Parts: sequence; C-alpha cells; structure tokens
Amino acid sequence: MIEVYNTGAGACSLSSSPGVDLGDGAARDRSKNIRPVLASGTARFTVPAGQKAYAVIDLDPSGATTGTAQGVNEINVLVDQDGTNMPLANIHNFPLPGGVRVLAPRMGLYRAGVAEAAASAATAGK
Repeated sequence: MIEVYNTGAGACSLSSSPGVDLGDGAARDRSKNIRPVLASGTARFTVPAGQKAYAVIDLDPSGATTGTAQGVNEINVLVDQDGTNMPLANIHNFPLPGGVRVLAPRMGLYRAGVAEAAASAATAGK
C-alpha cells in the first residue's frame, strides 16, 4: 500500500495513481524494471488538506511460487506520476523484504480509503 499525506494548507491534485516500478536497487540500468498493470482511469485525484490518499499494489496477484521475477528488491515511487507537480528527482526508493515474489503486479488508483484502493487494485488488468 502506498499512503500519501497532504501536509499543506490547501488541497492538492495528484495523477490518478502513483508512478511505480520494481527492480534491483543496485542495478545501474533501470530500463528492465517491472511496472504494474494499472486500473483504468485518468482523472486526477484531489487530496484535501490534512487528509490521506491510498493506492494498493499487488505484487503477485496469481500467488505463484515459481516463475516470479528474480532480483527484485526495491519499489520506486513517484507520488504524482505525470510530472506536472513533481520532478523525477522526487522518486522515493523503498527496499522490499527478502523473499518477496513479483509476477505481473497490478496497482489501483488513488482513493480516500484503503478498502476503496484495494477494490480499485482488484480491477487492474481486467
């Protein structure tokens, strides 16, 4: 789950989902990083001042134990993926725990609640 908190005094507008890719944190070439399939929707998402937005990513929706991507140990997140309000320099890198399986990941759109974000993720790729 990705959680974004608006600490500003006014509402902010985000792209419909964060920019996310998964890969090897030590790799020099990130061109082979895996991008999740997104739920459909392009409307920007407004986050009121002092509120949170959530996006849910399922790293292995099939539950596979074999055939998963090797060497994936990091998730890279850009909160506003279209770059209008946020330069690429604002990408945040988070380590993934050892043993995480990644195969055909899916991600939902920003929503105001976790349950709604999870429901959005369940529609990705469908």
